[in-house]
Amino acid sequence: MNDSQIAAFAGSMDLLKKIHEATQDVYWIIDKTGRFVYVSPSVYQQRGFTPEEVMARPALESICAEDRARAGETFSLGLEMINQGLTRLPAGRARIRQPHKNGGCIWTEVVSEFFFDDDREFKFVIGMSRNIDAFVALEQQIAR
Repeated sequence: MNDSQIAAFAGSMDLLKKIHEATQDVYWIIDKTGRFVYVSPSVYQQRGFTPEEVMARPALESICAEDRARAGETFSLGLEMINQGLTRLPAGRARIRQPHKNGGCIWTEVVSEFFFDDDREFKFVIGMSRNIDAFVALEQQIAR
């Protein structure tokens, strides 16, 4: 890389960092051990936890107890599809409740994608969580 390419790359990384810091959506990466390796700063606005607090706990604990079994089944199904020969899964979308530091749970829409190496071994998941609490409350109100 020459100096101008390095400067352009650094500028792109700075822009990406600013986007991640400004958005309300939470971006994250979970490794193959089920631990977060990255959580965007917006998790504090969304759930009241710092990125460091979230990354210190297993990823499954970022899902409210009522939804953990369903999330685990979805994850297992994705791995089984890979074992059956799929080389890539489409991005998954799910509604789950996530714990808030205040003791409650918020509804989120999670979009995630599995990543694998050339030997089809699972490496990590990249995802995004969006707070849809108000939307779900309105849906429930209309349903009543």
